[in-house]
Amino acid sequence: MELRTYCRNNPYICTMSTRLDAQNQSPARIIIFLGQRFKATRIALQITQKEVSEKTGVSMSTIRRFENGLTFNLTLAHFIAMLQAIGFADNLEDVIPEILPDPNLLFKMQNKQRKRASHGKRSIG
Repeated sequence: MELRTYCRNNPYICTMSTRLDAQNQSPARIIIFLGQRFKATRIALQITQKEVSEKTGVSMSTIRRFENGLTFNLTLAHFIAMLQAIGFADNLEDVIPEILPDPNLLFKMQNKQRKRASHGKRSIG
């Protein structure tokens, strides 16, 4: 079931706006928030912990501890696999967006040709 379909049927849950001020929170608090958000999304999509576990290879106890804020050592690989299992991995590139170089800097760099290092003339003698 898509989240959009779930939201049409359960608008209260999908209109809850919980934002995290991640810049001013401890890593532990951010992990707790992500676990809660993951659990709410998984439930909204009617996906069980067992299904996530089977798709990812992550144990059900690890998933349960993550969702309940009881584990802080979930690997990044497991977290990504869990996001893939519920269909929410497409936005991961937004975590660290590509930063394009300054056009002025590119122009300056194009005008500077690299020169070979010279060691001076050597005499054979």
